[in-house]
Amino acid sequence: MDITKLPFSSFRENTVWETFITEKLRPLENDLTNYLRYWYIESQENNRAYPSQGLLKTPFDEFEYKQRGMIPVKEILHILRVRQYFLEIFNHPERIAALKKMQRKPFIAPSAIASTVMEQTIADGLALSISDLGIRVVGSQRERVSRKQRLTHGPFVKLGKYARSMLVGSAMPDVWGSVYAISTMAQCLSLVGVPRNGPFNKISRQAALAQEVFKALEESEVLIGRSHYQKQFLLEQWKHNVMGVIDADPKKALERAKALYAVGVRTFRVYSPEPGKGPVRTVKMLRKHFGDEIEVFAGQVVDVLQAQQLEAAGTDGLYIGIGGGGRCITGVRSGSVIDWPVLLWELRGTITIPVIVEGGASDHIATTLALGASGIGVSRVVAGGTIESPGGMLYYIDKNGSYFKPYGGEASARTKYLDNKMLPFDLPSFVEGETRRAYMNHVPYGVPTIPFHVHSLTEDIILSLVFRSAEDITQFQAFDPSPIRRNTSQGSWQQNTH
Repeated sequence: MDITKLPFSSFRENTVWETFITEKLRPLENDLTNYLRYWYIESQENNRAYPSQGLLKTPFDEFEYKQRGMIPVKEILHILRVRQYFLEIFNHPERIAALKKMQRKPFIAPSAIASTVMEQTIADGLALSISDLGIRVVGSQRERVSRKQRLTHGPFVKLGKYARSMLVGSAMPDVWGSVYAISTMAQCLSLVGVPRNGPFNKISRQAALAQEVFKALEESEVLIGRSHYQKQFLLEQWKHNVMGVIDADPKKALERAKALYAVGVRTFRVYSPEPGKGPVRTVKMLRKHFGDEIEVFAGQVVDVLQAQQLEAAGTDGLYIGIGGGGRCITGVRSGSVIDWPVLLWELRGTITIPVIVEGGASDHIATTLALGASGIGVSRVVAGGTIESPGGMLYYIDKNGSYFKPYGGEASARTKYLDNKMLPFDLPSFVEGETRRAYMNHVPYGVPTIPFHVHSLTEDIILSLVFRSAEDITQFQAFDPSPIRRNTSQGSWQQNTH
């Protein structure tokens, strides 16, 4: 079946849905009620949901709620239909063929190109944020690019040793701290972190979470009806997308990496939110101990020299971006400008491995990709308030009857509390994030499931290419001179609805 002709409406028709239930769900359990039991298990709290985080309230959460409650079953069924529809789309044979084709290709790093805007900014020593930039429409002399064809082709990028989506799940425990959040994102053909903060500071619990994720992948409804070869290929791809987040201290990192490796993790993220020599030393240690059997991503990179050192040490990909997220206050407390666009631009032509950007990149996808990024880090915008995130189908309900879950990030007071990083008198130490609400639907037509949000942002990536008549990300990033422009406050106003 042609992926571009697969109708979403068919999943709304009772006859098609009943067939889907019979073919996809009932082979797992005797009936739909038992299938839903999987999701309700994820909806328990903390220890009852072990190893998932569960829906947790701490003394430091900056929100109030009227009550807690489950999503009504009728609505659950609609959400699960949408979820399955997009998972089938993402793993459609035509897209998998494009993924395999990309996998055989070498990664092509963005080369250095001309840009008056970026060159002048660097010469003037200005701190340029992603909100200060935009990208013009180009491509009048090229053939029109089809949206549907771009979806059929991914768009994928060689992100490390494997071809993947350009969207990458972060290390935030409040959105990725559950079996179904991680396993679902992996099935969206995206890298995603197994968090090491909050309840997962305990190595055994982080390893148990990864182990349960692999079990969930093996039981995925997407595999039902596939050939043995197709199942094996998809499982290998998905499992390599599960990325164990480890410390940037070689001794601590090795202990954590060994435990994760023992349960099947083969992709690691060396994560240090502060500058230092730790990431380079840790990558060297991982290569010495595990060799080339693993993939290693490392960050957060703060300058070109560190990026080059990490590449020389054997890193498969880099992370940049300190601060700048929707709830992060690191920039405020440390007095640091959020100017990763300048660093991203300076990395062009100086390294040959992909760069993943966090800290506001998902709000400016086209510009971030044009600057030279290969991956876009995502947290709340993809997983916040979804049925897969911690708490499952259990939500807090505010006085207006709206469903939400807490979201604070790995340096918020709530995470410090759950991480046991407390001073005497129960005071959290070095808080660098606020805790707010991640509502069940943060877009008017939204459906609270990770695949829907991944699809929505994938459309943003596709439109970034379409409005520059670019067939793929390599062509898009090679436009010379760059179509990047400075954006004004009035320009931002005009860009948005008004």
